[in-house]
Amino acid sequence: MGISKSEAASALTDIESAAGRSRLLKGYHYAAPILMVWGVVWAAGYVAMDLLAPEHWGVLWLALDVIGVGSTMLLARRDKTRGKAGHGWKIGAGVLVILIFYGGTFALFRPDSIDAAIAYPGLVTGLVYAGIGIAFAPRYLWIGAALFAASLVGFFFFQPWLTFWMAAAGGGSLFVSGLWMRGA
Repeated sequence: MGISKSEAASALTDIESAAGRSRLLKGYHYAAPILMVWGVVWAAGYVAMDLLAPEHWGVLWLALDVIGVGSTMLLARRDKTRGKAGHGWKIGAGVLVILIFYGGTFALFRPDSIDAAIAYPGLVTGLVYAGIGIAFAPRYLWIGAALFAASLVGFFFFQPWLTFWMAAAGGGSLFVSGLWMRGA
């Protein structure tokens, strides 16, 4: 007994759909530890900001960003399932571009409020993740929206504790998102 052309086409569509879903879930699995690393970097940076004088914040974030970018590149360096070189350098370059963007906008607009400067990276990072979610992988949209919203909530309602808020809400949301992606 044979199958019809429409049954065969339907079966091929189902196979294609399953393969696409598998690739998406594999991507989430690879992204999970990267998100977790950045959650820890974020939390450590914002807690340290509360403990250090503002003139030391630049060196603090430079060191943490080097750790974060280096870890990201190491975690993304190879796709072991296909034996091909991974996209670690692209991710590292993307993070570098975002960091340069932060620096450029701070240089151009020179925020009058230290609180605005503290919350701003959360807005930009939320925007980046939301854009990735819209374009490629839906879970990133939710991560970006949560980070964006948490940054605004902290800025408007928790200014006396903004660094701790950003450490917990920002770093925590990235870390928990990594756990969520890992379980996908």
